[in-house]
Amino acid sequence: MSWITSRHAIEATLQREAPGAVLYLTDLRGRNGDLQRLARSRGVGVKTVSGEWLRKRAGSSARGAALELGESPSRSSVVSLKDWLRRTPPGSTGPILALDHVTDPHNVGAILRTAYLMGVPLVIVPARRSVLDSDGVRRSSAGASDEVPVAVVPNLASALRECKRAGWWVYAADAGGTPLPEVPFDSAAVLLLGAEGKGVSPGAAALSDLTVSIPDRAPGGTTVDSFNVSVAAGILTYEYFRTVQPE
Repeated sequence: MSWITSRHAIEATLQREAPGAVLYLTDLRGRNGDLQRLARSRGVGVKTVSGEWLRKRAGSSARGAALELGESPSRSSVVSLKDWLRRTPPGSTGPILALDHVTDPHNVGAILRTAYLMGVPLVIVPARRSVLDSDGVRRSSAGASDEVPVAVVPNLASALRECKRAGWWVYAADAGGTPLPEVPFDSAAVLLLGAEGKGVSPGAAALSDLTVSIPDRAPGGTTVDSFNVSVAAGILTYEYFRTVQPE
């Protein structure tokens, strides 16, 4: 069994199918009362418990409400990359985001939240060590993880090759690349982001058409040498939409 403890994520899950789920509340006041009514309208059981009981079972992040999942809820947002590329003309929708070994749930959730708010049409993530169904992703995305189309692929390098064959250009975010203000984005852009510290893996980087760096104003000698990957995703996506109008 897994737990969801963010009220935003609980609400988003209850709006969809949640077979076998049970909602636990420490009281029925305010937003908890709203969750109780929503759960009952969706046929989900509701139980009132103590805060200590809830934290012991759902974790310390549970503050008054937690949803225990039964069967894994269907993720209507997961799509086939092959099918998506076949029906989507290159450059017609905005940039694709591709995540290379980004496995921190809070970063993945924040990226999905940014993708949703910026109108990103697709996010590509490798299946290996995927954290899509974790509570951390749901909490950080504020429910956006169930809204943004996501292609879960067995091999990221193969997925990038598939995108390139379909007419998309790959821009890898990494130090030492072309400064972002000077990048001539093609409308059919895949923005490739790597994990903090490791960056984009050599195999994925070799498939990029251009390496892009985000200028900073940090003083010399600082130990902080890169942007958080979710922040970088927001900056790159904003700059794309600022300079490019999808066809």
